[in-house]
Amino acid sequence: MQRNIHPADRCLRLAAGVASLSSAVYGRRQSALTRALLAGFGAMKIAEALTGFCPIKSSMERIGNPGGTSMQAPEWAQQAAEGAKKVARQAADKVQNLAQQAVQGAEQASDIPIPDEVADFLVDSSKRETSDEDNA
Repeated sequence: MQRNIHPADRCLRLAAGVASLSSAVYGRRQSALTRALLAGFGAMKIAEALTGFCPIKSSMERIGNPGGTSMQAPEWAQQAAEGAKKVARQAADKVQNLAQQAVQGAEQASDIPIPDEVADFLVDSSKRETSDEDNA
C-alpha cells in the first residue's frame, strides 16, 4: 500500500475521525442509525490517517487516468472548469436580465396611483387592534 495522503491532510482526517467517533459515543438524542454512521465514518477517517492511504482517492485517481490515456487529470479538470465558467456566465447574465426586468416592473408599478379608498383602508387597518378572528 502506497501512501497517497499529505501529512497535513492526515492530521485533518485524524481530527475529523476523532470528532465523529466521539460524537457517536457521547452524542445526545441520536438514532441508532446515526450513531452507527458516525462511528463508521470516524473509524474510517482514523484508519486513513494512521495508514496514510485513502482508497477512495486512489480509485478517483485511477478513474481520472485509466491506463495512462492522453487526457491527464489537470487537462480534464481544466475543461470542466471552463465549462463551469461558461455556465456561471450564462446564469449571471440571466440573473442580471431578470433583475433589470424587476427594476423596470417596480418603476412602472410605482407610477400607478393608489386609490384613496385603498390608502384609507391600509392606514385604518394598521391602527386597528387585533381580534380573535385575526388569530384564527
